Amino acid sequence: MIPDDIFLKIVRRAIKVPSGHNTQPWLFAKESNGLCIIPDFSRSLPVADPEHRELFISLGCAAETAMIAGGFYGYRTVLKINGLSTDISIKISLQKDDTIEQPELFSYINVRQTTRNLYADKPILAEDIAALKNAGGGYNIRFFIGQNEIQKLSPFIAEANAIQMSNPKFKSELIHWMRFNEKEAMHKGDGLYTACSGLPSFGRVPGSFVLKNFVTAKSENKRLLKQLEKTAAVAIFTTPGNELENWIQTGMVFQRFALTATKLGLNHSYINSPCQITQVRDRMMNDLGLDGFPQLLIRLGYSQKMHSSFRRRIHDVILTLNY
Repeated sequence: MIPDDIFLKIVRRAIKVPSGHNTQPWLFAKESNGLCIIPDFSRSLPVADPEHRELFISLGCAAETAMIAGGFYGYRTVLKINGLSTDISIKISLQKDDTIEQPELFSYINVRQTTRNLYADKPILAEDIAALKNAGGGYNIRFFIGQNEIQKLSPFIAEANAIQMSNPKFKSELIHWMRFNEKEAMHKGDGLYTACSGLPSFGRVPGSFVLKNFVTAKSENKRLLKQLEKTAAVAIFTTPGNELENWIQTGMVFQRFALTATKLGLNHSYINSPCQITQVRDRMMNDLGLDGFPQLLIRLGYSQKMHSSFRRRIHDVILTLNY
């Protein structure tokens, strides 16, 4: 049985990972020889993520982080995915091993953030691109470097974003997860805090009104395409299949990638809408000759850090310990 304090330390790191709309759709349970990560479908996104694809990507991120943290605290880890349905769980066994080397990426877990501002007009060094590829461990990651390459993605991003922002249900779901001021963000401990995107604070009623009536497909496309113009590189993560295990693996690989980017002084954020709209995803896959199903589009570049998003209290995500 792993000590309670080690379990809590690992979970505190695991919940630092990203998730769609920062819903944090995970629960953790302590087991006799390790821990278990369970999806919390009450925090799913039925409109933006109807197949739970991105939910399971985020669980993969949490699993990878838990294993990195386990290694830091002197445990050898083994991951096993149990079940292939809504009963899915990710089990991580922990075996004490005093000879294990502490993972270097552990130091960057609390530093990593999704940084949504404009990036500097500065290219990424070739050796840093190579380091990011190595972090993927042979996983399919295709880089679009420089504006001539990056602008090939613009039509797919604009089309997918227009479809989503023209959908009232998508907007309603987005508004539900928006946190329009610091008080609301701290109280909830989840969601999309406006300061993390460089936006001003609002009350919930006026903030919802502005988002519903003045944030349009046109205005969002203008913002996204401007961000794309200030992007040094875009990485597309693809998988040979589009099943649950592919999604979890994507999250695990992405977390290593994101921590490596943080180590290199690179910021990142998501431009995932082309992966979320099936017809756009399929056309992008064919037109760009992608080697598999696109799961994530990640923009990379240099910029100042922004306000970090909040996380829920640890006892809200743990099933087995009483406080």
